[in-house]
Amino acid sequence: MLVVVVGGTSLAAEWITRYLASGLDVAVDDAHTVRDAVASLWPSSDRLGLFPNSSLDRLRTSTPDDFANAHLVHVIDAEAPSGTPGLLANDATAKGCSPVNLLPLVEVAGPQAAELTGFYQSIGMAPLPADAPAHERWQLGDGIAQLADGDPDVIIAIMRGLRPSGKGAGAAVAHHEATRFAAGGVQRWQPGEVPAAPLALYRTPVEPEWVDYNAHMTESAYLTAAGWASDALFRYIGDDEAYRAAGHSFYTVETHIHYVREVAVHEPIEFHTQILGVDAKRVHLIHSMLHGTDGGLLCTAEQMLVHVDMNAGRSAAILPDVAAALQAIAAAHAPLPIPPQVGSAMQLPPPKH
Repeated sequence: MLVVVVGGTSLAAEWITRYLASGLDVAVDDAHTVRDAVASLWPSSDRLGLFPNSSLDRLRTSTPDDFANAHLVHVIDAEAPSGTPGLLANDATAKGCSPVNLLPLVEVAGPQAAELTGFYQSIGMAPLPADAPAHERWQLGDGIAQLADGDPDVIIAIMRGLRPSGKGAGAAVAHHEATRFAAGGVQRWQPGEVPAAPLALYRTPVEPEWVDYNAHMTESAYLTAAGWASDALFRYIGDDEAYRAAGHSFYTVETHIHYVREVAVHEPIEFHTQILGVDAKRVHLIHSMLHGTDGGLLCTAEQMLVHVDMNAGRSAAILPDVAAALQAIAAAHAPLPIPPQVGSAMQLPPPKH
């Protein structure tokens, strides 16, 4: 999908970054003049979360034909081109809140408001009508920017901190996450597919809120990151929003973490996931967290999960489609060596005599 952006201001660079981070092709007046500004915004968009296939390489200089072929033409502090056949956004019909590449608010208005609303929802933003209550708009835009004093790391931390509330920016960041995953961040296993051994489904930089006063990733954050790796596994096997809405989920009943090496803020980490065993209700697995640059082992998180009927409030058999995926993964992982951390007991050595 192609978006054409007209304008070269700092706000235009934020919108360009938002569109690129959403996995879209973006054509601009002069790619050379905005590339550095967009590149400087890219790391914070990466920390918020990139859609599949998003890349700075999808930014280019526009041609006359692009205006006829674009899904959206966005004009920012500039004159609108004549005869644009598709969606047209401008300062009056699609107003974001700086930094637009991070904040979810976009106020939509005009005759194409419904179409613009659908488009911005599809890229994980939170469109509101221009006459929405001021406090509702503040919760999604200026309020967060003011609390964070414009710091990108703090903006992301605030939104994620609000996620459990299901309100305002918390709901918006959850929507952004769900939209990214639904766009193919983790492709669901299909019958007949041979799973990778091990699975590599989750990669992220170390988040600022994961770092403690020792300037490295704090112990609880290792488990938080492992939880996101489990979430990626769930989506791969078919445990998605619809599965959970129907009352089915996996709960963790036991975790053993081995801390091997420290890692600092914004350093890349990735997870390799190995299924160690599956039965009718349980999954035994281990996540190995590796440094995203040198591949060194940072930690392992061995876990036992139980499948739960949330409506009944008790364990229940894993549903057939998800069970089939888990059995396929277990079969593919059976030849893998068992990591030495599996099944270890924590104890002091016997005293020496």
